[in-house]
Amino acid sequence: MVNKISLIFLFIILTYTSFAQKITAEASTDSSDYLIGDHIKYSLIITMDKDIHIINPFFRDTLKNINVLSIDGPIVEESETQRAVKYLSILSMFDSAVVTIPPIKIEYRTKGDTTLKNIESNPVSFNVHRLNVKVDEDIKDIKPPIRLFNYFFLLYLFIGSIILSLLVYYFIWRKYFRKKEETKVDKAEEKIPAHQLALKKLEQLEKEQLWQNGFIKDYHSRITEIIRWYFEKQFGLPALEKSTTESLVLLKRHPKGTKVSDITEQFLNNADLVKFAKYIPMEKVNIEMMEQAKAIINKTAVIEQTENMEKENVY
Repeated sequence: MVNKISLIFLFIILTYTSFAQKITAEASTDSSDYLIGDHIKYSLIITMDKDIHIINPFFRDTLKNINVLSIDGPIVEESETQRAVKYLSILSMFDSAVVTIPPIKIEYRTKGDTTLKNIESNPVSFNVHRLNVKVDEDIKDIKPPIRLFNYFFLLYLFIGSIILSLLVYYFIWRKYFRKKEETKVDKAEEKIPAHQLALKKLEQLEKEQLWQNGFIKDYHSRITEIIRWYFEKQFGLPALEKSTTESLVLLKRHPKGTKVSDITEQFLNNADLVKFAKYIPMEKVNIEMMEQAKAIINKTAVIEQTENMEKENVY
């Protein structure tokens, strides 16, 4: 009887494990031995099921005793069942030591579950040392200069002439041809009403499916840029040059912008959370951003059409 109960309990554990969400975090460096001042390539790769959504880990506190030259990421790669998120950092040390980078905490949520969970990466250790100098050896004489053959000069001359030709071609193209192309594009856009062109840009953004592929910050940056561009063309407001607060103040002062000031405030604030506070929104927020953008354009486009009809009735 005890054996049967044990088998049933083991079967339940194995079944639960097979359906559990999987997420792993692996940290590594490109070597375990460096000289002082070398570039240390530190990578963190988080592999997870597609139903898992992570919150971008904060590296600065973990790497506070190491010089951080750059942090590149997140770089998202997807397969049919899994998603891999990579963070690549360039570090450096200016003192000899045995360094251990402690585990990095990664917080995440699973689809349909608002519980915030976390895992930790593995610690990574490496050695940083000075260049070994043999002080007991005699100082060697300076090697005599090596005389280069003349064909190196010809090679340099040939390469230099190619670079010079490309630069001349570039400046000619920029001065005479680029302006004509930009003028043609500007004239073509001027013929299309601002609200139609803005809706067309939103339609193109939807087709790119940025947030669906993990480029959430890019999606929010692009959609707010379209609306700010639309405010400049439709209302004459310098929205692209102003902050969110400044843009909302100008919009509320404009007679055509008062009817969309509330929805615009919510729209821009949500985007700022993603762009500057590293907030990861739920899917419905990303969908709602597109609906709000179209609503802002359609409401102000209706205002413009109504005013034109009133002017025609007056005349």
